[in-house]
Amino acid sequence: GPLKSLMTKHPQLTVPLTTYCLLVSFGIGLPATVAVFPQIAEIDPKDVEEKFQHLRTEKTGQAHTVFYYDKGL
Repeated sequence: GPLKSLMTKHPQLTVPLTTYCLLVSFGIGLPATVAVFPQIAEIDPKDVEEKFQHLRTEKTGQAHTVFYYDKGL
């Protein structure tokens, strides 16, 4: 293709062009990929650490049936 012939004629452009293509790919692809997956997830109390399994709500005193957590990036 044209990019390959350009890099063959001007080998000093290989690193800058590769870097540019990589940055553009990450700039477009990474935000789109992160947006596809939900940031907040839920987990059953039996699947968390033992010290958190028996937490109760302050208002009603009932045991939690689900925990929500932020996955982060």
